Amino acid sequence: MWAMMQKLRMVRGSVVGTRQSTVGAGVSRCREPGCLPHETMAILILVRAPWSQLPPHVLAEVEQLLDFPVVRAVSQAGGFSPGVAARVRGPHGERAFVKAASGAVNAESLLMHRREARLTPLLPSSLGSPCLLGTYDDGDWVALVLEEVDGRPPRLPWQEADLTAALAVLDQLTEVPAPAGLPTAVEVLATDFGGWAQLAAGPEPVPSLSGEMTWLSAWEARNLARLAELEQSWPDACAGRSWLHLDVRADNLLLRPDGSAVLVDWPSSGSGNPVLDLVAFAPSAVRDGAPPAQELLRRTNAGRLADPDLVTVLVCAVAGYFQHRRRQPPPAGMPTVRASQAAQGDVALAWLRQRLGEA
Repeated sequence: MWAMMQKLRMVRGSVVGTRQSTVGAGVSRCREPGCLPHETMAILILVRAPWSQLPPHVLAEVEQLLDFPVVRAVSQAGGFSPGVAARVRGPHGERAFVKAASGAVNAESLLMHRREARLTPLLPSSLGSPCLLGTYDDGDWVALVLEEVDGRPPRLPWQEADLTAALAVLDQLTEVPAPAGLPTAVEVLATDFGGWAQLAAGPEPVPSLSGEMTWLSAWEARNLARLAELEQSWPDACAGRSWLHLDVRADNLLLRPDGSAVLVDWPSSGSGNPVLDLVAFAPSAVRDGAPPAQELLRRTNAGRLADPDLVTVLVCAVAGYFQHRRRQPPPAGMPTVRASQAAQGDVALAWLRQRLGEA
């Protein structure tokens, strides 16, 4: 969720070009607010750049990292990044996963790839997440070469076996302590949370996805000051020592042949309260056909053990994030993002009202 927005901010930064090798190193149909038909889910995913758009000089550097020529590349759908993401094959059956982005298209993607290159080698092997095999960075293009995971995306609408596996890997992650140097969730989310306060401070009406002026709902307007006050406690609610992914969605999960789930794409990760990953995952999961958010909470150790008051604060902060962002003009070239946020915002808002006893 958070990486999705970071990829959209188009912030430029200075870089140094290097190449570095690190080789060796059946859910029931949803009836919740915000749940979308399967055919609608598909249009909310941005189409990635194809492998053919990789410049020849970047391809040459990637192949040097791979130590084999790419004879076949299968571009991967899913996610909101405009960069290249592909499973690649060599002439003798070699396999890897390559992701690359250009600063000319989205400068923030370069920063995200560099952060992923720094954090991925710290992941414990017990999580099964792909190892980083090498990086290329020339200041304009950044490419990551990763181990290919033998897995498929979750089937949407969510199927029971896939959802159970996804929740199990979140429980597994709660046992992973954050390494030294990992930023805190508060640091990662500092510019994301606080949506209710921003709505309270801003003028109304505000732009919707279609460009029309959209007012807050009657319940939001009536409770805006109360929600802004409640979300102020989000830094305390986020505090913890577990390693959090902070961008758990279906497009950042793969299911192995044995049925276990693997988390991929870790650039937004940080340390904090383990229930935060579940609270942030629930809106997209329910949108994609999973059971109600409160049920997901009960199905995980983190959810069952969490302080209910802190959970409510986190739900409030997540709902504020989506309700604020959905009302902003769509970023250039990414017209589906606000629709995705609107659907998740409906889920999060309904969950918040339920927790406040006002559903």
